[in-house]
Amino acid sequence: MGLRALFMGITTSAVTILMVWYYEMQLHFGFKIAVGATLLLYLLIPILYHFNSSVQRHLVFLPFVRWPAGINFSDPDSQGLQGCRNFYLMTQEDVTVGVWHMLPKSLIQQSKGKESQFWEDSMRNSGKHVIIYFHGNTGSRAVPHRMELYLILQQLDYHVVSFDYRGYADSTQIPPSETGVVTDGYAVYKYVRSILGASSVSSHVVSNLCKEGDPPTALFLESPFTSIGEEVKHHMLAAIYRYMPGFDFIFVKPLHRNDIAFESDRHIANIDIPMIIFHATDDPVIPYFLGKKLHTIAKRKRSSSAKPIYFKGFGEGFGHKYIYRSPELPQLIRDFVQCACTNQWPCPGFNKSDSADVLAQD
Repeated sequence: MGLRALFMGITTSAVTILMVWYYEMQLHFGFKIAVGATLLLYLLIPILYHFNSSVQRHLVFLPFVRWPAGINFSDPDSQGLQGCRNFYLMTQEDVTVGVWHMLPKSLIQQSKGKESQFWEDSMRNSGKHVIIYFHGNTGSRAVPHRMELYLILQQLDYHVVSFDYRGYADSTQIPPSETGVVTDGYAVYKYVRSILGASSVSSHVVSNLCKEGDPPTALFLESPFTSIGEEVKHHMLAAIYRYMPGFDFIFVKPLHRNDIAFESDRHIANIDIPMIIFHATDDPVIPYFLGKKLHTIAKRKRSSSAKPIYFKGFGEGFGHKYIYRSPELPQLIRDFVQCACTNQWPCPGFNKSDSADVLAQD
């Protein structure tokens, strides 16, 4: 019995050792596979990105993100927008963009049962201010947080014009580019200007309009960046590549080469109309410091005769999308529009501090 027990013990131990060795080898093999796959992806993704302009455009513009889904853009009432009409505007040959025009609150009741001409006539004759809203990447003009902002502006009794660039929503489905989206924005502005010339638009379009001597009255920038290169570098998705040697060469230079540069820090020097920048301290998409940096660059680069530029910081809880929830926002917009339209500077009430930042003025 002793020998048999000894033999069984040795056999069991040997089998155990062999099993441990086998699984250890398997573990090492699996670990090596995992490490190898990770390294491959770490190297493959930058190479794919660097040499493929389509990948770059899709990552920057994200036009494939069709959210929210199932929107009937021709029926804005179904989205809770009263006094709103949908129409399409040709921005260049073979390119049209879908547009919503929301009436001021005071004109909504009058619009019931009216034809499209009522909207253009009311823009021309009502004496109400017009805001053109340029949305960011992803989604459409029907994204909930954007519509919430429209409603605030509508309650302030402004006309609101919002549209989707080429490649988005119900606009012509061609790949967007910096030149393309600026062309679309420029055409929408010109449409509004042909009816009534006062609106707030994006920095790239305003830069061109200021050069031409046909600028809007004022500009609001919500959560802006200095350039797409800096935004890419500080985006959370680029965190694992941020310190890679040659980051700018791999990730940033191709954007310039392929018409996706979006250099707000350069364009802003040409904008001499009143501006205000809104940015939340906890913005996870475009870091707060990039908005502050753009404000600093604007103060340094703009001409001495330029109108004021303000920076308004919002405390935590507003993130990238939810500044519209701030109870301060409606009054800030109302005061700023009033000052811009009457050329009253400094704007009363715009030098107070809040929980996030001192409202800095140029």
